[in-house]
Amino acid sequence: MTEPIVRTKLKAAELEAVITKRLGEHPDCAGIVQVYVKPTGLEPPEETWTHTLVSRRPTVPRTQPETTAMHAVLSKMRREFDLLPD
Repeated sequence: MTEPIVRTKLKAAELEAVITKRLGEHPDCAGIVQVYVKPTGLEPPEETWTHTLVSRRPTVPRTQPETTAMHAVLSKMRREFDLLPD
């Protein structure tokens, strides 16, 4: 029998800070200077938030390894964190 996944509930500013920190810890995700989240309107276990990332290099497209790494980090975080309503 598997343990239920414990999801952490955070306010938008807290979740944005956690996402920024996690992306900053991953070498292929460098260059993200701001993260914004907004609710999806769905209830757990569905994804409760979506994101917008602001890059330090807005005119330079991300490379495939950067995109893959960011999607992996964010997908894992969507299973870990829920966005609390304001």
